[in-house]
Amino acid sequence: MKQVLIALITLLAVLTTASSWAQSRTIPKEARRGELTHVTENIVSLDGERKRLAPGAQIFARNNLTIVPTQLPRNSLVEYTLNREGDIFKVWILTPAEAARLNPNSSGGNWPVEGPPGTPMNQILPDYSGGAQKPSPR
Repeated sequence: MKQVLIALITLLAVLTTASSWAQSRTIPKEARRGELTHVTENIVSLDGERKRLAPGAQIFARNNLTIVPTQLPRNSLVEYTLNREGDIFKVWILTPAEAARLNPNSSGGNWPVEGPPGTPMNQILPDYSGGAQKPSPR
């Protein structure tokens, strides 16, 4: 009986450690921030500009599991890295905590994020232009 109890406690400790390890992730410091939407096949829209996903590209959901491009929520706030050819290589869909920190590699993608996963930025921030340039007042 004592051995069974020790085995169960050990199993519980291993499972708890494994689940917490799977939840933590490190986004590289050189990653840039942007808004990403899947367009077709390996083509995505990054801040309103069409870009190609690199062969073997990985997209990490908020729970750090990889997803296929068609599962990418529209207008997702992400951080991403490029390969040598300039194609998008790795993508992390940001959690609210990750989105709250500033990204020095991004020119304009440092917005606070509140809302359920996949909420379009224009619903979170009503004056958000979706990466498009706003017309200048005359």
